[in-house]
Amino acid sequence: MMWKILRTEGKLPCLLLLVGAIMTVQCQGLRMRFKRGARSRACTRNKCYNGGQCSQAYYSPQLFICQCHQGFSGKQCEIDTEIKCYKDSGVTYRGTWSMTKSGTECLNWNSNGLRDRTYSGRREDAAELGLGNHNYCRNPDEDSRPWCYIYKGGKYIWEHCSVPSCSKVGNMNCKSGRGTDYQGSHSVTSSGATCLRWNSRILVNKLYTAWRSDAYQLGLGSHNFCRNPDNDSKPWCHVLKGNQLTWEYCNVPTCSTCGLRQRRVRQYRIKGGSYADIAAHPWQAAIFVKYRRAPGEHFLCGGILISSCWVLSAAHCFEEGFSTNQLKIVLGRTSRATPEENEQTFRVKSYTVHQRFDSENFNNDIALLQLNSDAEDCAIETDTVRAACLPTPELQLPDWTECEISGYGRSEEFSPFYSEHLKEGHVRLFPASRCTTQHLDNRTVTDNMLCAGDTRHLDDACKGDSGGPLVCMKDDRMYLIGIISWGVGCGRKDIPGVYTNVNRYLDWIQDNMTS
Repeated sequence: MMWKILRTEGKLPCLLLLVGAIMTVQCQGLRMRFKRGARSRACTRNKCYNGGQCSQAYYSPQLFICQCHQGFSGKQCEIDTEIKCYKDSGVTYRGTWSMTKSGTECLNWNSNGLRDRTYSGRREDAAELGLGNHNYCRNPDEDSRPWCYIYKGGKYIWEHCSVPSCSKVGNMNCKSGRGTDYQGSHSVTSSGATCLRWNSRILVNKLYTAWRSDAYQLGLGSHNFCRNPDNDSKPWCHVLKGNQLTWEYCNVPTCSTCGLRQRRVRQYRIKGGSYADIAAHPWQAAIFVKYRRAPGEHFLCGGILISSCWVLSAAHCFEEGFSTNQLKIVLGRTSRATPEENEQTFRVKSYTVHQRFDSENFNNDIALLQLNSDAEDCAIETDTVRAACLPTPELQLPDWTECEISGYGRSEEFSPFYSEHLKEGHVRLFPASRCTTQHLDNRTVTDNMLCAGDTRHLDDACKGDSGGPLVCMKDDRMYLIGIISWGVGCGRKDIPGVYTNVNRYLDWIQDNMTS
């Protein structure tokens, strides 16, 4: 609490008492109270957009100031500084794109030359339409896309803007493939240098700038975002190093395409599954071993690609303690023993078998293999090579969900031969009540296992499929739910196959991939 003396000319002094948020003024026996911070007439209606806070300006009770949240700016917080595309026709677009399709910089909506135009920053409803003291693209008249005025050929005209549609750019924070379609806002190179704007005057003699006639199609404009206009290996940009103009690659992250695949072609059913093309199961890996006392390479087990350099498999496949030099992993192969033109082959840099794997009951039947590559990435994503998605901890699928298995294993329980061709099968997730010791010939079943089977008794995993995937669809992606582990025979009536429950090992997988 604090008293202050206020002196007024020719009058007795007044006392000002400040107690918390209450201000009391006492003059000549009269006492008045005010609440400090009370909303002024300027803020009786919040005039700030996007959650901005309205405050009275100190110099006038009729004026206001907006305090904007991060990502917004402008007098009324009406400008979205982070949005990089427009939705629908862009009527609600409030971003900062300011270049037309011809590569011309937009005029300020308050420009004197636009004074007599229907749409300018001087309209009474300018704020509602997104117009104001800026030159950002807008769509105030519900046109097909955002536009702006430009000065061209001695005239004021309008043009549609080159701002991309959100429906076309997809996930703009990452690149797919080489990144030729990348439209994101990454603007720092691999060395940490800041990119130059593509319309920078010092680039006037360069081939790729915002002044090209096809700049819009190439993603170049009045920005400094990384792009790949020349189909290079990855996005890049112009930079200044010292006083020298050069260019550098950008480390734009790759979009997650896990669990996606080509449209499935018709499959022809055979006993024990259907013949399948590797493009339908691009995460399927084939693991081969070179035995010390036997010539050639021999098929060992299946595996699942979960990222560019990592493959999951079953621990029991590696009980013999193979050295990494004995192992080879093949991705993108439909025929088990016949090399294919577009397959990718890797030696194994290291592998880890779960430290608590029990060879008696196959508890913790999981192994993680690291591919050996001199490059930053190992497996290159193609239509026939792609990672399956790992499940999230909270992913729960209903009982009897239909899922898929694939592998090069035997077609019959007592067949001496592995399949020469990749096969697939359709199985359903069994409820826990049907995944017990009693249902599996008195063999031990733990919480680290799950059961799946074909109620038609047509499809099941068999010897040689071990280590392969049990994948289930969620939101149009295939998630790795289980690893083929063990079973009682192959395809026996009312007896499901048993799989390692991947959801139980997410931390183990992450820890071993980062260690």
